[in-house]
Amino acid sequence: MKEILICISLLLSVNIFAQNKISKNQAVEDIDYFNNMLLEVHYNPFKFISKEKYFKQVEDIKHTIGDSIDKKEFTFKLYHLSSLIKDAHTSPSLFQSTFKNDLNGKIFFPYFLVRDKNKLYIPISTSQKLKIESGSELISINEFKIENLLKDFEGCFGGNKEYSSEMTTRLLPYLLFIKGIIPPFRIECKSKKIRSYLTIKEGVTFKNALTNTIPSLTKAYDFKIFDNKLGLLRFNSMSEDLNTLDHYIDSCVTLMKNKNINNWAIDIRDNSGGNSILADLLISYFNTNEYALMGKREWRISQQYKNELISQGDTANEYLSKSNGTIWEIGDCAPQKPMFVNNNIFTGKIILITGPFTFSSANMFADGVKKYKLGKIYGTNTGENTNDFGEVYSFDLPNSKLRMQTTTSYDLGTNCDGKKFEPVKPDVIIKTRLISKINEEDYVVNMIIESIK
Repeated sequence: MKEILICISLLLSVNIFAQNKISKNQAVEDIDYFNNMLLEVHYNPFKFISKEKYFKQVEDIKHTIGDSIDKKEFTFKLYHLSSLIKDAHTSPSLFQSTFKNDLNGKIFFPYFLVRDKNKLYIPISTSQKLKIESGSELISINEFKIENLLKDFEGCFGGNKEYSSEMTTRLLPYLLFIKGIIPPFRIECKSKKIRSYLTIKEGVTFKNALTNTIPSLTKAYDFKIFDNKLGLLRFNSMSEDLNTLDHYIDSCVTLMKNKNINNWAIDIRDNSGGNSILADLLISYFNTNEYALMGKREWRISQQYKNELISQGDTANEYLSKSNGTIWEIGDCAPQKPMFVNNNIFTGKIILITGPFTFSSANMFADGVKKYKLGKIYGTNTGENTNDFGEVYSFDLPNSKLRMQTTTSYDLGTNCDGKKFEPVKPDVIIKTRLISKINEEDYVVNMIIESIK
């Protein structure tokens, strides 16, 4: 199981207040604390960057800190620092208790934008609110050029290029916030040769800003039948109650059988992971053969992670019996019998839809489906390599009280090839055209429906 990067429950639990600035010495101490924690709990922070290069860049970041630093600015630096090890799970946590007042304020950029390469465009729903031509290119916000912002923001995220690009777009309101870009938002747009200048006087709360770009925060799953020939399950999150999901999937399968629907599409383009057991449950509704979602895990043993397990009530975990500082190997790269068995099996065609936000446990789901030919994958590459880090551990920095997260394991994908660093690639590549993004049309689903005879 891999942990989800974004968890809505954390938004509801932030309740600690703190000063807005810390001294340079305090910031340096926090950076050193983070690095010491990496050395203690992370499987190998220097797998994709040399130790010498990493600490050289850490020192460079330290030198950019003045006598004191605002916590938002420090958070931005921590994003850039943590991204150096190329572990997309390692970063500042998205919900920081020290920013509670800000998170509840209407200061976050309020509109949904679409991205194509290194440019941002105004989609139709946003254009109607701004009373501007849809498809207009956003040139700048508060005199910051979009091209420069996107480049700077992409340096906040580890992992592969597709994922960092996707996260930059989805978390744009938050990244603007920690960059110090708040209302009034003065935006410059370009449509053909016409330039428009608008002022957005008020933003929205953090929660409202994120629900514009991350559907799983408000709707974990959704089902709809198209043209009496395709059942589409939008499987947005793996952090929901197992029994509730079980009843929901069972009802979807029953409905498709009653309507003689022979094509079932499972859309995980908005799924950034959670508990992989939910993927096992879903698979049990269309597969009875042996399979696996992961080949092998190499898990670093630390007292810190043991304490975390115990604090969560997981006192029977075999991890607790291992010696600190060692690596625990789990798995043999072989398929296993299904974890769940049920009688309501869908026997038609399975289609899995993936994209660059398909991450963590959702990426494992896609990897297992492709390796064991449980269905056909449509869309674009997932946002994570099949060989990647997992099992998140979170901790607070002592001075800033900022929440950080890192990982404790390294997981090999179903192919068990330790030298292969690739995402899950679709069997049928469908890239959404810019015009479809602007018109907010689901180009991929439309293409799948058209392909069904």
